[in-house]
Amino acid sequence: MNDNNPRRWQAKIIYRSERGPIDVVHTFEEIEDLHDIIERGPHWDTLISCTVALNFPEEDARSLTIEEAERA
Repeated sequence: MNDNNPRRWQAKIIYRSERGPIDVVHTFEEIEDLHDIIERGPHWDTLISCTVALNFPEEDARSLTIEEAERA
């Protein structure tokens, strides 16, 4: 995938380690892909948190409202 078409989602996953928390950022296209990312490891018992957000640059931020989406 090229830079002109960024992946839709970004997940910041924080894992517990002996040296302290480690954060890893993953980008992916379909939300169902998050399952495979987490299952690949590290072991899910080391997971502290997972934050998922749309992966759009600030200058390309989408401003669609719920109401606008319903009319589309």
